Amino acid sequence: MFKNLRIGVRLGIGFGLLLVLLLVISVTSALRLSSLSSDIDTIVNDRFPKTVYANNIIDAINIIARQLRNAYIFSGEEQTKAIEAIPPQRKIITENLEKLEATIRSDKGKELLARIKAARQVYVAEQDKFLTLLKENKREEIVQLLQTSLRKAQSEYMGAINDLIAYQTEIMERDGKRAAEDAAGAIRVVTALSVASVLLAIFFAWFVTRSITRPLAESVEAANSLAQGDLTVKIEAHTKDEIGVLMSAMQNMVAKLSEIISEVNAASEALNNAASQVSATAQSLSQSSSEQAA
Repeated sequence: MFKNLRIGVRLGIGFGLLLVLLLVISVTSALRLSSLSSDIDTIVNDRFPKTVYANNIIDAINIIARQLRNAYIFSGEEQTKAIEAIPPQRKIITENLEKLEATIRSDKGKELLARIKAARQVYVAEQDKFLTLLKENKREEIVQLLQTSLRKAQSEYMGAINDLIAYQTEIMERDGKRAAEDAAGAIRVVTALSVASVLLAIFFAWFVTRSITRPLAESVEAANSLAQGDLTVKIEAHTKDEIGVLMSAMQNMVAKLSEIISEVNAASEALNNAASQVSATAQSLSQSSSEQAA
């Protein structure tokens, strides 16, 4: 069926299929790249900032711990400076906790954040108890507090934050692995489609070229035979495209030439018979003339 199509239609189908494959490659690449971009955007703008917020809280906790130590060690202006450095760090912690609360959406993440907030309340209460004892200059009780409840509260507070960081790190690793798999899958799909496009282009180039050149070669051979006077040549049209129409026309031409030549041969034989009769008549007249003269 395909070979009976016109050459222009064949070429159109071939190029159309290649364009469709090219469109499929382009769409597939765009979708895979969009998915990969979304994964990277999630890692960069969602997962990673949460670990930054959590680390900011840890840094502020460490600064507060140092300032409490300095407040205990120093006196006078240095002690006042150490105590005044604590509220700004608490503000930093509050701001980062608000950022975490606004960006954490998973149930486990919310659970870890709730643990952090609860541990913070306990730790802040122990800090305030420390500051109260410091104002009252109860150093023995401060030492006891540092070694027991304050230290425990700080450890639990830091542990809750580290659990959140570990959870976010695990999610980032999972998203990174998925992004790598998506990239590898996109490469495989695009490569397969590209190879298919090349093979299809080669096939159509070979098929269309063969469907044109082979009948043309037969037509040229038949024309050469006709040029040498061979009217017995047979031209068969196997297709209904332009080449098939041309070969059918040549076959009709050969048949017409054979018919004309047959008619010419018949006329030639009739003329030859007439000439023989005229010659016989001439001989009879000559003989009659000779007899009459004698």
